Amino acid sequence: MIRTITLYSIVILSLCLAALGCQADSPPAAAQPEAPVEAATEPPQEPAAKPPSRSEVLVSATDTLIVPRFREVAQEMDALQASINALCESPTQQSLDDARDAWRDARVPWMRSQAMWFGPVMDRRSRSYVDWAPIEPERIEAMLEKRDSIDAEYLREYLASTQRGLGAVEYVLFEDDDAVLGKLGGSDSIRCQYLVALGNLITEETAGALADWTGEGTETPPYAAYFNGTADDSLVGKSALNELVRTSVFMSRTIADMRLGKALGVDGVTPDPEALLGGDGHSMIADMRNQVLGMQDVYLGGDANSGLGVSALARGLSEATDERMRTAFEDALQAIDGLEEPLRETIHSNPQAALKAHAALKRMQLTLSTDIVSLLDITVGFADTDGDGG
Repeated sequence: MIRTITLYSIVILSLCLAALGCQADSPPAAAQPEAPVEAATEPPQEPAAKPPSRSEVLVSATDTLIVPRFREVAQEMDALQASINALCESPTQQSLDDARDAWRDARVPWMRSQAMWFGPVMDRRSRSYVDWAPIEPERIEAMLEKRDSIDAEYLREYLASTQRGLGAVEYVLFEDDDAVLGKLGGSDSIRCQYLVALGNLITEETAGALADWTGEGTETPPYAAYFNGTADDSLVGKSALNELVRTSVFMSRTIADMRLGKALGVDGVTPDPEALLGGDGHSMIADMRNQVLGMQDVYLGGDANSGLGVSALARGLSEATDERMRTAFEDALQAIDGLEEPLRETIHSNPQAALKAHAALKRMQLTLSTDIVSLLDITVGFADTDGDGG
């Protein structure tokens, strides 16, 4: 029994050894190469765009916005003059409607140019010839009763600002239809002479302001070169930028505080609807909207972002501040669109809409006069905080 177990154990041991030997003699499996690990790469980064210089912004604003805007003003005033001539040559309902439409059309670029009322417009006192407000109808009627003839030279030299300009044209054109046509008479009538003379003076003055900017037809260097720094004797870049920004600061305060705010009686002021300038043409809301659009044009670089504006400088310093300013403009325009003419009636019939517009205009004003002014280190003097911006 013992022998049997021993022989059995020997056999089992032999088989196990043989198996181990075979395994030991087998060639090792070929090592599988590992897939190479690619180094993590990042896409090449575009170099950050260099913010434009003040000089580049001023050149762009001059060439793509300011000069084209005053050229548009001159063209629309020419169209108004042509419509006035046609009305006096043939006073019909159609020619009256055409003249009224031309008056409204002419106000659009003129009010959008207000954010650029520096240089020639101020030096020439263009506003006193083109669009002073308010006018004095009683003085106009008294003058018409005394005169046998009137021309543009007489208006320029002898009449007060309150008796000429687009406001005076509005006064003549926007009475009751029959009253206007009945008073005009023929082209030789004193009222038609006055209306034609108003148109002539307006076109002369706006053409003169344009010529001063461009130098076209004059022997003096263009103000454009003086403003944007391309002339030898020109404004320092910062001074020109100050002019561009603080004009909008001044405008925004006038619109928010001296016009709509005063009419509504905000901040404890006695409501004064007459603070809203304008007559029976009912252009107050359109004027306000175009004034804000003009400021937005200066900020963005044109009505289609066609050039460099103040925004290009602000964004290079603070994207958040730039976005606040852009939003403030959009909010103000949207709030203005919630108003209806006649505006003097709306502030009573729908005060909530008027107060909403005022609040939006006030935010726009504060963003411009605090955030943007501080960011760009703009100098705003005491004179820029007061006065009448029209």
